[in-house]
Amino acid sequence: MTASICGGYNAAYRSSAPQHSLVLATGKRPFVGFHYALEGSNAPVLSDVAIAMASKLASAIGTAVPWFRGSSKSTTPETSKGSSNIHESVETMTCRFGLSDIMREGDCIVCSPNKTLSVISDAMGRVILVNNRRGIAVRMWKGYRDAQCGWIEVTEERDRGIHKSVGKSARKSLLRTALFLVIYAPKKGVIDIWNIQQGPKITTFTASKNGRLLYINYGYLGANDNASLSKNKAQYSCVFMDPLGGLKEICVPFHFALSSKNGRRARDIHLLRELRTFLREEEFNEEKLVSEVTRTCLGLKTYEIKVQTIEVLMNSKHILPEALLAATNCFVVKSEEAEEGEEGETEKGEKELEPYAKMLHQMTIELQQIITFYKYIKSQLDIPPEYDIVTADNVPSAKNLASILLTSEREVHRVIKLAKTLDSFKEADASAETKVKFKEDGRVFFNFLSCFEFGSSRLIGLRKDLKEEKLYEISRLIYQGWMYSNDVKEKWQQAARDSSIQPFILMQLALTYWTYKEEITSLEIELQRFTQLLYVICLLADLEEICVEYNEASSWWRNVRTALSDSTKPFNALTVALACRAIGVTLEKHKEKLQYQELLETNWNEGEDIKNGNDIAKVEKMETKSSEVTPDDDEMYSSNSEWENVSNETCQFTLLIGNLEDVTILDAIISRQVMPDETTQFFALPFIRYKVSLALILSKGKGSVSELVAKWLSTTGIDPARLIDTTDVEFDQLQLSVDSLQLAEALDEATAVQVPQQEREKLLSLSVEIGDEAKASTTAEAYILDKMILLKRHFPYSLTSSVLLANLCWEFAMSWNKDITQLESLAAALAVLRQIPMKHMRHGVCCLMWTLHIKKRMETAAKLMNKLGKLPKERLCMQNIGLSDIQLTTFLQHCVTFLDIFIDAETLERGDSTTVKSEELWDGYSGGPQPFATLAISQTPAWYDLVLLHVQVANVLYMMACLNVKMLKPLNNLFESVVQPYFFQEITDQAILTWYQDDKRDDTRTEFLCKVITASMEFIHRETSDGVTVSSAQAVSWMGRCQTLASIWRINNDKLRVHQTCQLYINGFDRLAEEVSIAVTDVERLAADLLPIAGRRMMAYLSKTPNLLEEMSRMSPALTRYLERLNVPEIVCTNCSNADTVELIRRISVHLPKTHCDHHIVQLMLDATFIYQANN
Repeated sequence: MTASICGGYNAAYRSSAPQHSLVLATGKRPFVGFHYALEGSNAPVLSDVAIAMASKLASAIGTAVPWFRGSSKSTTPETSKGSSNIHESVETMTCRFGLSDIMREGDCIVCSPNKTLSVISDAMGRVILVNNRRGIAVRMWKGYRDAQCGWIEVTEERDRGIHKSVGKSARKSLLRTALFLVIYAPKKGVIDIWNIQQGPKITTFTASKNGRLLYINYGYLGANDNASLSKNKAQYSCVFMDPLGGLKEICVPFHFALSSKNGRRARDIHLLRELRTFLREEEFNEEKLVSEVTRTCLGLKTYEIKVQTIEVLMNSKHILPEALLAATNCFVVKSEEAEEGEEGETEKGEKELEPYAKMLHQMTIELQQIITFYKYIKSQLDIPPEYDIVTADNVPSAKNLASILLTSEREVHRVIKLAKTLDSFKEADASAETKVKFKEDGRVFFNFLSCFEFGSSRLIGLRKDLKEEKLYEISRLIYQGWMYSNDVKEKWQQAARDSSIQPFILMQLALTYWTYKEEITSLEIELQRFTQLLYVICLLADLEEICVEYNEASSWWRNVRTALSDSTKPFNALTVALACRAIGVTLEKHKEKLQYQELLETNWNEGEDIKNGNDIAKVEKMETKSSEVTPDDDEMYSSNSEWENVSNETCQFTLLIGNLEDVTILDAIISRQVMPDETTQFFALPFIRYKVSLALILSKGKGSVSELVAKWLSTTGIDPARLIDTTDVEFDQLQLSVDSLQLAEALDEATAVQVPQQEREKLLSLSVEIGDEAKASTTAEAYILDKMILLKRHFPYSLTSSVLLANLCWEFAMSWNKDITQLESLAAALAVLRQIPMKHMRHGVCCLMWTLHIKKRMETAAKLMNKLGKLPKERLCMQNIGLSDIQLTTFLQHCVTFLDIFIDAETLERGDSTTVKSEELWDGYSGGPQPFATLAISQTPAWYDLVLLHVQVANVLYMMACLNVKMLKPLNNLFESVVQPYFFQEITDQAILTWYQDDKRDDTRTEFLCKVITASMEFIHRETSDGVTVSSAQAVSWMGRCQTLASIWRINNDKLRVHQTCQLYINGFDRLAEEVSIAVTDVERLAADLLPIAGRRMMAYLSKTPNLLEEMSRMSPALTRYLERLNVPEIVCTNCSNADTVELIRRISVHLPKTHCDHHIVQLMLDATFIYQANN
C-alpha cells in the first residue's frame, strides 16, 4: 500500500516500508493534513541490482578488449559529462489523509514535548486536541478566540523522606510524567490550565489582555537527548510576558494529574517541599515560622508525609520549640478527630492504625513530652544562679558532708586537700590552653533534639556515636539550671519522669555533666547538691534494677563505674564515685526497710504490698513509719542488723575510689608543662598533653604509668642522674649495714640489686642531696623531684629508678627512630641508658635498642663504607642511610658509645629471677600489653663475643669517618674470614669465634692503627691554635682506642707507642712525645726511628743559616752525606727550638746501642750540635 501511494499502481514494492517523517500542517481544506516525507533512498530490487552488475561487467571487459565494446567509446565521454550535471530530484510530500472541515481554518499548531499530541487553534474560537499517531481529534474547547497555547511537562516529585523502602534505582524508574495544556485567551484576559487528555480544568488565572504566552519547546543547540544524561529540555517551558515586559513562569504541581487517592499523597509531598524551601531559603521570625508550620501540618492528609514533616522539622537547624510543638499539636488533634470519625464505622469499636499512624502517634507524644521538659530546663538555665551557691558562704562542714556521703571525715578531708592541691597545680600552670567557643543560641534546641532517638521504644533513648562535646552541652543544659538554683528536687523529678527519657540516660548525662565540668565554685556545696540530683535520678528507675543481691553485680552501677573509669577528669570522677557509693548504700538500706515492712504487713495481714518505693514522698513516709515501730519490732530489726552488710557494689566503689585517687595525682602532674630554667639543660622533647583516665591505665597494662611518667619527664629536660632515688623499693637492701649486706648477698637475688659498693655510697649521698635541694630550692628540677616523690607514694613499683629510666631511655630512642636526623635524641637515650642502676635491666634495654633501632642502620653504613673504603659523600649517605656525612660520623660515635655501654652491661647467663612488681591497681585485670621493663629483663642475654666483635667494627668505622682514614675493604682486610658471617646477626647467637695468627692481617691492622694515630695529630693542632697551651686530650683518646683495638687484635702495643712518639716529634710536640716515650719498651727501635727526624731538623736548620758553607766544612763528611741522602716521607715540623733538637739527639744517643749500624751517625750529630751553641 505504501508503494502504491508513493509511486502509483505500477510501482515496485519493497519488503519493508521506507523510513518517513510525519509533517502535521493546519490550514484550510483540509483543516489538518498528515504529510509523510520519505527519509533516505529506497532499497534496490534484485532485478535492478542484476542490470547494474551487468553494466559494470561489460564496461570492465570493454576496457581490456576494445573490439568487444563496439561503439561504446564515443558514448562514454558524453555519459560522464552528463552525469556531472545530474542533481537529486525534488520529491513532493503527499498528504495521505487529513481532518476535513470546509468551514474551519486553522491558525496555529503546537506539538507536545513527547510528539504524541498536538493542539490546534482555529478562526472560529475553538481549540482542538489531536492525537498525532492515530490521526484523530480527541477533544475540543470552545470560547478561545485568538488563543495562544503551550505545554507543560511535569515529572513526579521524588520522595525525599527518611522512611524509604525502595532502592535508589527503583525509585528513579518509578517517577512518572504528566502533561498539562495552557491556553491563553487574550479576548477574555485569562489563562486556563487543563489536564490532558480527558481531565478537567485545573485552574484559571487572570492575565493582561495584551500579553503573550511563550512556549519554548527546544533545548540547547547541538545537544542531543542522551539516555545516560538528563534530557535536553528548556529550563522554562511556558512563560507569560505581560505588556510591561515582566516574565512569569507557569508551574503546575504533579499531583493535579492524579486521582483523589494518589493526589492526596502527591499534594502532601508538594506541601512538604514548600515547607523545606521555606525553612531553607526564607528569613522568618518565630510567629511566621509557627504560622507556616501550622498551615502546612493542617493541610497534610497522609500519615507517611506527616512523619516525614516531623523529621524535616527536627532536622532543621533553625527550628524552634514552639514551631515543633505546634506541629505535634496539629497532628494530635487531627488524629483524635479521625479516630472519633472511625468509631461509628468499625464493628469492633477500635480500628487498628497503620504502621505510619502508630509511628506518628508515638513520635508526637514523645516530642510533646521532650519539648515540655526542654522548656522547663531552659527556664531554669536562664535564671541567674543563687547567691549562696555562687559565693560559697554556706559551705557544709566536713562532718555534714561525711554524713551525706556516708564516709569518714578523714576521707572527706583527704578529698578536699586533694582538690586544693589540684587548684595549686592549675595556678602554677602558665601554659594552660585557652579555647574560644562561639555561642550558638539559635541551635540549642536543635542540638538538644538531635541527641535523642524517638519512636524506637517506649522510652526515649540516646543516639549512638555522639561527640563528647555535644553530650556535655546537652547535659549542661539539663542540669546546670537546677544545680545553681534553690528549686526543690521533687519538681525536677516530676519533670524528668514526664519527659519519658530513660532513667539511665539521665544518669549517663549527669555523669557527663559532672565529669566534664571545668570549674567548681565550692566543691562541698556542689557535691552535696549533685548527690541529691543523682539520688532523684535513681528513684526514677526500678529499685530492683539498681539494688540486687549482695553477691551479685548490678548492671546499673556497673555501667556507672565504666563511665567513671572512662572519664578523662579523674578527680571529678572520684567525687562522683563517692556520691554513687553513698546513694547505693542508701538505696540498699531503703530496700531492706521495704522488705522488712512488707514482711510485717504480711504477718499482720494489713494493707497492701508495697511494690514501688521510688517516690520521694513514699521514701520519707517509710522512714517516718519505720520510726514508729514498737520497741519489740525495733529490737527484732536491730538484731538482724547487728552485723553490717557490705555489698559487692560497695566494695567495688571503694576500690574504684582508691584507684581514681591515684590516677588523679598522675593526671594532675603529667598534664602540666614544666618551664625550663638553668637546672634543666638536658635534651627535652616537645610537650604533649595526654588525656589520662583509669580505663586507659588499665587497658594499656601494668607499664602504662611508667610510660606516661617517662613521656612527661622526657619533656622536662631534667638530668637523668637526678632521677636515681635510693629510697625506692629496689634499693631496700642498700639501707642495711655492711654485715647485713654481706648476709643479703646470700639470699634470693630477685630481691637484691647488684650495685658495687662505690655506686651504693654514691647513690645514697645523691639521694640525700636530692632531698635537701627539693626542700630548699624552688627551681624546675626541685619541682620535678618533688612531684616524683608524690607520684612514688601512689605508684612505688611502677616508678622505681630502673624502671623509670628504662622507659625514659626508650622514649628518646623512639623519638630518634621517627626522625633519625635528630641525633640529639639518640645521644639523650644513651645518656639515660648509662644511668640505669639495675644491670640486668640495662642489659635488656641494650638488647632491644640494638635489635630494633641501631643494628639495621649501622649495617647499612658498614656495607657502604666497606664498599667505598672511606666516608661516603653527602649525597650517597642521604640516599642510602638518610643521614649526611657529618651526621653519619656522629651516628657512628653514638654507636661506639652504645656498644661500650652494652659491653659493660654484659652479664653471664645465670639463674637470675629478677621480676618487676606492679601495684594493686591492676589486680584482676590481666589484659594489656607487656610492660617495657618486664620485656627488657626477659630478653635473652647477648653473647659476649658477638658484642665484642661489633665493638671492633664500630670503632673501625668511626675512626675512618671521623679522621677521614682510607682503607680498602676494611671489614674484609681487618677481620678474620671466619667472623665475617657473624656481622650484624642475632646478638644472642652463641657463636664460637676462633682466632689464629696471620702476619699479613696483623700488618694490615697495624698499618691501619698507625694511620689513625697519624690522623689524630690534627686534633692537637686544632686545640693549640693559640700557640701557647698544648692539649692532647683528643689525641690521647684516639690513642686509647687504638690500644684497645690492638689488645683485642693481639697486636704489640709497643709499635703503636713508637709510632705515636715519632708523630709527636714530627709535629713538634716534644714534651708530649717525651711523656709517651716513657712507656715504650723497644727503645732501640724508637731511637732508630727518631734518627731521621733529628737529621731532618738539622738539615732544615742548616738550610736557613747564612754561612752554610762554613758550617758544613766544620761537620764530618760522613754526616753531611747522611743528611743529603735523608728522605723522610712526612713533612717534619721545623719550627722547633734548638734546645728541643739537641735534647732529641741526646735521647737518641742514649737509647741507640753501640752495636747499631747508625750509632756513629748519632755520635757525629751529637758532635755537630756546636752549630746550635754557636748561634745561641
